[in-house]
Amino acid sequence: MSMGAASAGRHRRRGQPRLRGTLHIEDATGHQLTVPLRGRASVLTAGGTGLAGYGEVWAVHTSASSPDISLMISYGPDGVPERRESGLCAPGATVMLGGVRFTWQQTPAAVRVPRPRQAGAPRNARIPAPKTGNAREVPSPAAGLRQRLQNMVRVFTQSARH
Repeated sequence: MSMGAASAGRHRRRGQPRLRGTLHIEDATGHQLTVPLRGRASVLTAGGTGLAGYGEVWAVHTSASSPDISLMISYGPDGVPERRESGLCAPGATVMLGGVRFTWQQTPAAVRVPRPRQAGAPRNARIPAPKTGNAREVPSPAAGLRQRLQNMVRVFTQSARH
């Protein structure tokens, strides 16, 4: 396996990071707007943001071995691809492209809080969440199948009557 194939596999497994947070934009006239970031990439158009020109935003790893993420922003005030400027924007930093100031405010990733385990339970045992007062009992598989069959018969007989 060549080094190129090995590094391509590493990048493929790692995947492109997801956008999160908000992009605060201020154009040359002082017009300010905030764009929520989500998904893999975001497009900035005059129709969607009111910002003149065209831009694209996506998240990138700053180095192959680092988990740090920055935004790659490509923007041109007139929409012409050849005149677009590109720059990296770290969390909390500001980058100026085509006379427009872009500031990225990153929201922290969702923090998963583990539930405390019950005394005497093995460490790797999955313990179901405690039931609340309004939780329904889980029906047995046979009862679920019976209910589905009854619903199918009901739908079939009702459609046959009409």
